[in-house]
Amino acid sequence: MLCALREFRDAFRVITNLVAMHLVDYQAHIDYLTAEWRGLMSENGFDAAVVYAGKNQTYYGDDQDPPFHAYGHFLRWIPESACEHAVLVVNMVEKPVLLWYTPSDYWYLPSEPPEFCNETFVVQSYADLGELHRALRGSLEAQSNVAHIGNPSSSEDQDWLTEANKKLIRQLDYLRAFKTAFERQCIEGASTRGVLGHVAAARAFTAGESEYQVHLAYLRASSQHEAELPYPSIVAMNTHAATLHYQKYDREPASDTYSLLIDAGAKKHCYHSDITRTYAANKNDEFAELIGAVDSAQQEIIEEIAVGKSYLALHEAMSQKIAEILTSHQFLKCSPTAAYESELVDAFFPHGLGHLLGLQTHDVGGRIVAESGREVPPHSRYESLRLMRAVEANMVFTIEPGIYFIPSLLARWKDHQDVNWGKVDQFMKYGGVRVEDNVFVTPNGPINLTRNAFSAASVGA
Repeated sequence: MLCALREFRDAFRVITNLVAMHLVDYQAHIDYLTAEWRGLMSENGFDAAVVYAGKNQTYYGDDQDPPFHAYGHFLRWIPESACEHAVLVVNMVEKPVLLWYTPSDYWYLPSEPPEFCNETFVVQSYADLGELHRALRGSLEAQSNVAHIGNPSSSEDQDWLTEANKKLIRQLDYLRAFKTAFERQCIEGASTRGVLGHVAAARAFTAGESEYQVHLAYLRASSQHEAELPYPSIVAMNTHAATLHYQKYDREPASDTYSLLIDAGAKKHCYHSDITRTYAANKNDEFAELIGAVDSAQQEIIEEIAVGKSYLALHEAMSQKIAEILTSHQFLKCSPTAAYESELVDAFFPHGLGHLLGLQTHDVGGRIVAESGREVPPHSRYESLRLMRAVEANMVFTIEPGIYFIPSLLARWKDHQDVNWGKVDQFMKYGGVRVEDNVFVTPNGPINLTRNAFSAASVGA
């Protein structure tokens, strides 16, 4: 118990130090956003922009809500999750105005405007929502053309917006891919927190715990509760790993345990990490070798990341590496080239290589390929590939290849002569493999935020 408490205190100290470091660069981040937004507002003919945090959607016939997730463009200015109904007004000259809703409530603890906003914004608090809306209308009376970013009702319906307003949002989505120093530090902090959880989850799995207990170990070590997670953690043992977004946790340990796939992230100042690891119960069996092969191929593809290279090319190269693994491990009898060209490899690797990462786990702008806001449709073969842009400096995205044994996908290739069905059937009990890291791109190459966090955790162990 004392050892566990010491580990938690050490982890908390690391996270606390990161908080102090974040705030050093916050003002520079706001200065960057101000210049970026004003430039786009001017280009599109707007003299102000209203940015809504949004409101929650109450369950039908009830007085309870799901966990509130604020609008990403609001959070980029105000990284505070307890911000329901808040509104930011960005104009062309003066300080942005932050209107904050702080009701007099005894059912729930109301939130206060974050202290770090006081030097940066004109902060106004309102106990009555009607007063907040009247103040908002008053602050816009002198503006001739106002853009609306987000929706006060949290609806994604944009039919009420002008075409210029929609274009501005697409442009802002595009620019979200490029992280400031503050944003990078937030994602690094989220990576540190997530890795602490992953280390604890691996220990729980080795100790023979159930999916549910592994999940609790992750929450405890990463100092998060369910509502704070960036996405529902995937804790999948054995065949459950063949369900890509497996959503249930067995309460009892499996009678025979073969594998664990855990895809779980964390937040820091509302920015996300997204990390996946796969473990073999028997560290000397063929499944452990398969994990090692996917891990090595993942590291090889990360080394190929360079400014100017298309992410689609990285996905295609990874698919070819997966084909090589499938043939060398004798799951397939054909050549790697034939497995790739016939699309047989897609039955084992059915998702995209990765996605942009930031204020959303699957962050916006992945298929917006130009500063003008031009969007491209999904790829004809790789429909689930969320990132179709060229790699550029200051991007953060995931690299998450996998090999899975999914009955519904493999059924389409039933009796195909190039599949070694005997070997495939032996591996069905493992479900699959995924290895996922978060990568920050510099002009000189990639920095693996996830591996750096794991290295720091091992040094501190």
